[in-house]
Amino acid sequence: MATTATLRQIAGLAPGSTLAMTFLLPTELLDDVDRPGLRASEDGAKNSGTPFVSFYTPSEMLTLARKTGFHEAQHVSGTSLANRYFARRVERISW
Repeated sequence: MATTATLRQIAGLAPGSTLAMTFLLPTELLDDVDRPGLRASEDGAKNSGTPFVSFYTPSEMLTLARKTGFHEAQHVSGTSLANRYFARRVERISW
């Protein structure tokens, strides 16, 4: 699997480095607000010849990270990031 190989390669880079990455959740884990966006993105990717083939739950991604050599791994949700970085914005940016 390409994701496994990529993570294994990255884990072997400079000790102490930090990797921030995104991954796609399975459709059944998305709420009704996010589902249409994923479908539109999936359709666009498929139509351009690069379909989405890998979806992970947070626990699956954490397990994969640890199996490929990351000693520390944590999941930070999109909602958590939005609250952290956008909550006090006067422009009322929402997630």
